[in-house]
Amino acid sequence: MKSLVDFEKVIKKDKIDSVLVQKNNTVIFEYFRNNKMKEKQHKIYSVTKSVLSALIGIAIDKGYIENVNTPIYNYFPEIKNDKEKQEITIKHLLTMTSGLHWPGNSGMIPSKNWVDFVLQQDMDHPPGKEMVYSCGSSQLLSAILQKSTGVSIETFAKKHLFIPLGITDYKWNRDAQGIAIGGFGLTIKSADMLKIGSLYLQNGVWKTKQIVPSHWVEESTTPKVKIDDHYSYGYHWWNITFDNQIGRIYSAIGREGQYIIVAPEDQLVTVITSSFKEDSRRPLQYFAEYLLERK
Repeated sequence: MKSLVDFEKVIKKDKIDSVLVQKNNTVIFEYFRNNKMKEKQHKIYSVTKSVLSALIGIAIDKGYIENVNTPIYNYFPEIKNDKEKQEITIKHLLTMTSGLHWPGNSGMIPSKNWVDFVLQQDMDHPPGKEMVYSCGSSQLLSAILQKSTGVSIETFAKKHLFIPLGITDYKWNRDAQGIAIGGFGLTIKSADMLKIGSLYLQNGVWKTKQIVPSHWVEESTTPKVKIDDHYSYGYHWWNITFDNQIGRIYSAIGREGQYIIVAPEDQLVTVITSSFKEDSRRPLQYFAEYLLERK
C-alpha cells in the first residue's frame, strides 16, 4: 500500500466525490470533495444490483423463495407456453445468463410496463450459455422478490437489511408498476455503502447478528461467469483480478465510478463515489495503485 497522503493528492485533482477506506474494522481514510458529499444520498446506479442480491439471499434463507434453481415461470405464468423461457431460473437472472435479448435501458425505460417489456423479448441464447449484462434481469428479480414476499422491496430491505445495519437515509425509486428498480434505483450515503461492504467482509454478520447467510455471501461473490482475464461475475457481484494481487477481490460497481470493493484477505473495504461521465474505471485504478497490497 502506497502513502495515503499521495492517494489523497491524486483524488483531489479528479472527479472523486467521496472515498472511505476501512482496514481491520477501522476507518483509516476518509475523503469528501465537499461538506455536502458526506450527507449526500449518492445515486449508486448498478451498485443497487449487489444490494438486491443480498435481499434475494435473505429471502431464500427465510423461505420466501425456494432456491436459485427455481424457474421464473413460477412467478410469471404468462411465459408458461414458451418452452425456452420456461428454462430460465433465478440463477440465470443473477448471473445475467437468461438468454433474453436485451435492447438496453433506452428500450426498457420508456416502456409502460418494464417487467412485461423484459419478458416479451426474444431469446438470443439458451439459458446459461451467454452472459449479457442486463438491468432487465435485475428488474425481473425485483419483481420476483416483491411477489414472493408480498411486500415492496423497500419494506423488505428496511426490515431485514437497512434497519439492522442502521441505514435510515436512502431512497429506492420504482417503476410505473411500483416495483423497485433493481438495476439502478437506489440512492444511499457513502457511510452506508461502507456498512454493506463491511457486512460482506464479515460473512454477513453485523454486531454478532447474522443478517445475510454466510453461505450466500460466499456463493454470490464467487465467480460464475468469466468475462476476461480481469473480470468475472457472480450473483450480481463482480470479481476483479489485478496483476500480483494477494487473495481475491469482489466489488459492487455502478456507472460513473461508484464502488464497494471488498478484499477479504487484506481485511479491506473501500467505498468510492464519483462523477465520471467517461473512464469510470479510473477509481479502480487508484484503488489498485494506492490501496491494494501486492505480492
